[in-house]
This record gives sequence, structure tokens and C-alpha cells, in this order.
Amino acid sequence: MAKIIEVNQIEDLRPYAYFWNRLLDKTPGATFFQTLEWLETYWKFYSHGKKLRVLLVQVDANIEGILPLVEQVERTKAGPVRVVTYPLDNWAAYFGPIGSQPAATLYASLQYLAAAPRTWDMIDLRWINPEHDRGRTFHAMRCHGMKPMTMPWHDTYVIDLPAQFDEYISTRSPKVRAMIRRTLRKADEAGLRFRRYRPMPEPRMPVKPDMDFYDQCVQLAEESWQSESTSGTTISHPETAGYFRECFAKSAERGMIDVVTLQHHERLLAFGFNFHHKGNVIGQRIGYSQESKELSPGNVLMAMQVWDSIERGDRQIDLGPEHYELKSRWVNQKLPAERVCHYSPASLRANLLHMAHWWKYQRAAA
Repeated sequence: MAKIIEVNQIEDLRPYAYFWNRLLDKTPGATFFQTLEWLETYWKFYSHGKKLRVLLVQVDANIEGILPLVEQVERTKAGPVRVVTYPLDNWAAYFGPIGSQPAATLYASLQYLAAAPRTWDMIDLRWINPEHDRGRTFHAMRCHGMKPMTMPWHDTYVIDLPAQFDEYISTRSPKVRAMIRRTLRKADEAGLRFRRYRPMPEPRMPVKPDMDFYDQCVQLAEESWQSESTSGTTISHPETAGYFRECFAKSAERGMIDVVTLQHHERLLAFGFNFHHKGNVIGQRIGYSQESKELSPGNVLMAMQVWDSIERGDRQIDLGPEHYELKSRWVNQKLPAERVCHYSPASLRANLLHMAHWWKYQRAAA
């Protein structure tokens, strides 16, 4: 019979690192955001006002599944609501249980939450990949007397990579095909050089991150359009610079960093900050020199990144949700994400949200 171990202090997770890494290797569609290193980094910078609730599913002496959760107060139209959710905060498109048995992990974890003293108004599991979840979250909630509701969360825009670059080019519009060929030709004539930083660790020897290289990317971000961004999410912004720097170091040590750059002689013109794992690339941030616009460094970098990924055997590049107008020339697939919510019957505010969500969903489905 499964037993749940709830961990509320981030430092108390370190003794479970062996189990966490073993389960991550078996997790369908695993990403850097499901590593213990990312959770430690996230918690270091963004734990204010949140309670950590990592649920470890133990069977006999083994940890067979992990469900990282946080409990936090969120401002809604119905007022402040206490929410249990995944600790992703829109840093990526998808999140979910860790391990090869997501259904069993969700079942045991939600059974535990249903039986424990209720400190929340709403369980709202977002960033669910419906292809991997296949209704498991919804059914696990129903099994324990909850009344879940599944709703769309967002779409993410991806490039599914074929076997050949010419095959990918053939799927683009004539205008985009001409643009790609023109920018690549100009880049070749100008002597631009593409570089990809994707170090792979040796057995028992983690990678030593090239922080000087990362600092060059930050410096370019400070000189590019990112310096004028007010979103507070760029790699050079004071509110997020420490987070991104630590993510770079931690993901490099695990062999999960993927930074692409475009250079002219020794001068950095553009960069793309990504993570990767088992052929799947997740785009995070880009930056390019405003002084080299005539060379279209952003387009050149993306075209070369797609070409190089195909050569390496990558399967997909996830460019993330939002800003479709900037990504439409490159993407060939739109993938959905879902949220599954259970609203506590004892919470008036949660029930008001339930009615609002139901009405919005019914109107969207009509």
C-alpha cells in the first residue's frame, strides 16, 4: 500500500535526490522544470508567500512517484483564494507528476489531500499536457469524491522537426521560404558564425558551466531591446537575473542547457537561451544586437537553430505560448495545455469561481 511523505522544507528534499533523478529518467516528456535543481532554484527566488507541499509516494522502501505542489493565496475576482497548484508559474508550457506511473502518483497524492485537514479553497492543477495526462488528473480527483472541471489553459507553439531541413523549409509559405534563404545567404556573405552551447556531462563528472559565456549573453541583453522591457522576465532584468543565472549553471551541470548564438568575428550579435532533454528543446529568452538589424540576426539565428537541431536529431522546439505573431513564420504545430480544478464546497469564494469558470467554459464551447 502506498504511503505519502509530505515535505514542506526545500532542504529536506536533498536526501531524496537519488530517487528524484531515477524517477525523472522514467518520466514521459520530462523537462528541466521537473528536476530537483530547478525546484530548489525556483524556491530560492520565488517562495515568498508560498508553502511547499511536495508529495512523495512511497511503496515499501522505494519512492515510486513525486508530485511537487505549492499552496499559495491568489487574487481573483471573487477575492483572495487559497490554491494548491504546481510550482511552475508559467516558466514553461507543461508540468506534471514525476515518475513512470503518473496515474498511481496522482491517485495516491489526491487521496492524501482529500483526507488531510483542508487548508485550501481550490486545487488547480495547471500546465497539464493532455497527450501525456489522458484524463488521469480528472479521474484521480473523481475517485476521491472531488468534482473536477477540465478547462483549456493555453496553447504553446512548437516546431516539429522532420528528418531534413529542406523538408521543413518546404512546409513554410513562399514568402517565408524566400526570407529564410535570403537571410542565410546574407549571413554567409557577412561571415556570421553559429555556435551552440550544449555540454554533455561525463559519467560521475558534472559539467562546469561556462559562466563567462553566459555573462556575454547577459551583456548583449542589456544592450538589446530587452533592456527596455518592463515585463521583469528578461535574463538581464534585476528581478529575474539571479534566477536565470542559477538556472543556466544548474542546467549546464545536468547537461540540459542549450544556448545558441550568432557571432561576427568575436562580436556576439544574438543569443537564444533554451533548455533541452532527450531531443526536446524549450525556448526561454532571445536577444540580439539592435545595431545589426540589417543582417536580420533574429531570423538567421532561428533558421540556423532549426537546421542544427535537425542535424542533431532533435524532435521538437517549443517556442512557448504568447506572441504568436512573432513565431508564426516558424511554427508548424499548436499544442494545448489544460487545467483541472476542484473547488471546495465549503469555500464561498471557490464556489463563485466555479460558477464563473463554468459559465466562461460553456460560452467558449458553444
